[in-house]
Amino acid sequence: MIFEHTIAVDAPSEAVAHFLADIPKVAACVPGVEDVTALGGDEYEGRLRVRLGPVSFSLTGQAEVQSDADGTLRARGGGRDRRIGAGVDATIEARVEPLGPGDSEVRVTADVQFSGRLAELGQPLIRRKADAMVRDFARNMRAAFSDS
Repeated sequence: MIFEHTIAVDAPSEAVAHFLADIPKVAACVPGVEDVTALGGDEYEGRLRVRLGPVSFSLTGQAEVQSDADGTLRARGGGRDRRIGAGVDATIEARVEPLGPGDSEVRVTADVQFSGRLAELGQPLIRRKADAMVRDFARNMRAAFSDS
């Protein structure tokens, strides 16, 4: 499944790119993310807890994250919930674009593959949950900029 979202941020593009390069800060803005640990280099491990319709799951996995000087973040990773037999593999790109002197937007594209019980849930349900998670992430990221 391909997901595309655009997030407006009231901050200069350089500040937004710097924020996206700080993986613990980004992870703190993603609803349901827990226990993010740097493994060294560009690799991290963590857990994501989500309720999707009738199913609650906790995906544990790893991701490799790279941040480019042009403000582009690329992540590739996956997670599994062995308890319910579900998994996710994802490739994500977030590109920062300046809109004006103090405004930016982040264009996010994600290619996500679901397996097991998650693949059995319908695309509309998954898409609604993804949209809600991105809205929450955007709100949390904007709050992080307004607090600083």
